[in-house]
Amino acid sequence: MSPDYAYLHSGDFIIFALLAIVALVSAFQMVIVRLITHAALFMALTFTAVAGIFLLMQAEFVAAIQILVYAGAITTMVIFAIMLSGLRDIKAERSQQVRRFGRSDYFVFVVGLIFAAFMTYIYVGAHLPLSQPNGSMATVKAIGTSLFTTYVIPFEAASLLLLIAMVGAIILTAKEADQQ
Repeated sequence: MSPDYAYLHSGDFIIFALLAIVALVSAFQMVIVRLITHAALFMALTFTAVAGIFLLMQAEFVAAIQILVYAGAITTMVIFAIMLSGLRDIKAERSQQVRRFGRSDYFVFVVGLIFAAFMTYIYVGAHLPLSQPNGSMATVKAIGTSLFTTYVIPFEAASLLLLIAMVGAIILTAKEADQQ
């Protein structure tokens, strides 16, 4: 086996391939699934698989932020938006639309395959290095220490603004519910 392809048989590549497949399949399912609540759950699975890919890249902080912000906060916000929007309206709109696989869908599928083939060609021809350069990477501990010492005032101001926005959204939703 040549040294260029040794990485393809390593454990890291197998885990990466599994996480990439999970991310791609769940993203595709998020788009085509019938129930919008299931789409939100597939979105959370996609975000989690991407966080796993960040962990493989030894970017622990980005993976933690991916889980906290995207898989946690954004998915929760989407689920709340679904719950507050009224599923009756969504179901009524969906029953009026009868979806068939048309010519434009075949075109999109072919363009997607061509794009995937092109990206595979670029990846194979890129000759990526097998190891990372020795740079000073910030650890989660260093970022956390900096966040809670040097940048504590901006951090607390941002969390206060988010709290005010959340309380305002709850108040606006309660007023809309009382008016109906």
